[in-house]
Amino acid sequence: MKIVFTLIIALFYSFWCPAQENSNNFSQILQTYYLKTDRNIADKAIDFINNTTLEYNKLEPVLVGFFGAIFVVDKEIKNEFKSKNSNIKKSDFQMLFNALDTIPIDRIYLRTSPSANYNDMNWSSFFATGDTKYLDNIVKNVRYSGERNDITLFFAGASAKWSLCSNSKHHKLVKEYLSGLRTKNPAIEEILVKEPQAFGEETANIIKQQKAKGIWK
Repeated sequence: MKIVFTLIIALFYSFWCPAQENSNNFSQILQTYYLKTDRNIADKAIDFINNTTLEYNKLEPVLVGFFGAIFVVDKEIKNEFKSKNSNIKKSDFQMLFNALDTIPIDRIYLRTSPSANYNDMNWSSFFATGDTKYLDNIVKNVRYSGERNDITLFFAGASAKWSLCSNSKHHKLVKEYLSGLRTKNPAIEEILVKEPQAFGEETANIIKQQKAKGIWK
């Protein structure tokens, strides 16, 4: 069970969880950007990147989704990042922003398979713009919560349900949008009614069962 709960923590305590660690200040700025834009976002992002202890692989989907979406709708921010790219001290992050300068976010989404990271990318894009098309991408992954062979797809579905549930409790726009889908998607009712913890416990039990069957390692 220790391994199971390690997986659950890694999956559900993502960058977007409310009230976490000391990445909170920057995380809070990103989560509320669609409500109140911050014209100093470039400097704040670069400072965060240069000083964070979080691993690149954890931050990549967040930064790609967020700034990829912003660069489409705000050319001023995009140009500012381009002019300040040399201020980023970490080469992997420099390369990331160079790529975002040339590859549209929608093309990146078309090339990305369903996964928990894919959901994080879409949350980032939604928080950057308030565009509900990114919520649609997450809702589409809910169907994979019934997957019992491919664990990556299962995590895509499980994290979609958990994150939609959690963020509907904290973001009015998310709750209102999901409420409008209630009659079209039966899974939405459960997402709006349950607490996030219930989805976490459900996921832990499914992983335990599949491991006991020898299906998942």
